[in-house]
Amino acid sequence: MSADHQSGTIPSAHLTTTHKMEYMRSYMHVFERDDWFVNLLLSSLCFFIPVIGQVIFMGYQYQVVEGFVRRPHEKMSKFNFNQFTELLTRGVYPFVISLILQLLMTPVFIVIFIVPMAIPAMFDREAQGIAITLVVIFMFLAIILLSFVLQLILLPLMLRAGLCQSFNETFNLRWLRSWVKMMWLEEIMSSAFLLITGIFVSFIGMLMCFIGIYPATVLIMLAMSHLTYQQYTIFLANGGEPIPLKD
Repeated sequence: MSADHQSGTIPSAHLTTTHKMEYMRSYMHVFERDDWFVNLLLSSLCFFIPVIGQVIFMGYQYQVVEGFVRRPHEKMSKFNFNQFTELLTRGVYPFVISLILQLLMTPVFIVIFIVPMAIPAMFDREAQGIAITLVVIFMFLAIILLSFVLQLILLPLMLRAGLCQSFNETFNLRWLRSWVKMMWLEEIMSSAFLLITGIFVSFIGMLMCFIGIYPATVLIMLAMSHLTYQQYTIFLANGGEPIPLKD
């Protein structure tokens, strides 16, 4: 048995030659399937199922990422409700990781909101207007900074959880430090790209009798999945440690 198979990784994860992001490719790959429209509609049904639907779709996102890791030259895998249990099980791992990190960061955001609000009271009435303005600017910048920090940590941990499907394997701080050190710029650029393009895609979806917002959301999230895959291939190309895949 090969070392790759024993470690849970595969040869294609090591032989990548991707060294730069292809941002528009993250959207265009969705339309390479002949049944892309049906696939978007079926995926959209997840958003009509409370809570569990979100977990199922998250499982599909990382099934798509793993599909590209294992078969980088093939089309995106199809959404299939017959894989309900498999998708739900896979989605639980990144969903729980996301929930834990957001809960841990909640007290920090609360402090940012509460503590600065007491500062203007320390100044005279004449100076309170300037103090309030400075406090608002500080809160705005602090929230943006913390949101970026959260994303830098959250996205690689969710990727690792979605691929290895193990909480023990997910919390590998050495791997996480390596990812953040290598991929922080690509993560920021990808987030900015999705933020800007997502506005336009969502607007087009709302023009389709508003119901189009659901397939538009699916399209944006699948674009995010492909950007995550691209980041992973760049990470591996730069000597990053592969994520052990579940058999």
